[in-house]
Amino acid sequence: MQMEQVLKNFRSRGFKAFYFKDAEAAKRFVAETIGSGATVGIGGSATVAELGLYELLSKGNKVYWHGAPDRDENTMRNAAGAEYYVSSANALGAGGEIVNIDGRGNRVASTFYGPDRKAVFIVCGENKLEDNLEKAVWRAKNIAAPLNAKRLGRKTPCAARGDKCYNCSSPERICCATTIMTNPTFCSPCYVIIISGSYGF
Repeated sequence: MQMEQVLKNFRSRGFKAFYFKDAEAAKRFVAETIGSGATVGIGGSATVAELGLYELLSKGNKVYWHGAPDRDENTMRNAAGAEYYVSSANALGAGGEIVNIDGRGNRVASTFYGPDRKAVFIVCGENKLEDNLEKAVWRAKNIAAPLNAKRLGRKTPCAARGDKCYNCSSPERICCATTIMTNPTFCSPCYVIIISGSYGF
């Protein structure tokens, strides 16, 4: 698929879409767009952790991330209410769709709404891009979800076998909310940052 067409598709839906061949350039773009003196929430994301965005954005901003060593019982609430929210997606459809699966719901909810939200950033490796929405949903369920369940140590069939979604009824199931974002919500601008290469699940 042609990346320029993919970006055009996202932009036609109202997303601010950008492609970076270099991860460092993508990180600089996010950091410079946010600036300093802001509050930033980060959703659970192997991609964001792998890129070191928490460490970068913590220089000059107050960042709330439940994966941080200084997290407390208010971290998720503060992340949801932050001015900026940074996360990833489980898959992207080339037609301009963002697909996510969540267990608690804090991550996907915060990509849709925040009372004082100024912008949302969805940061993804090119590995998460699929030809169409159907394939993107399949990827989220059968590739991303099993890998995330295993990473989180969940007792689910997909984590144990690592091959696909079993649509289980386990109390530790992480596939509790599947969302398809087709346009930015009225809440705030949404940046879609696609980086060449493979990042996260």
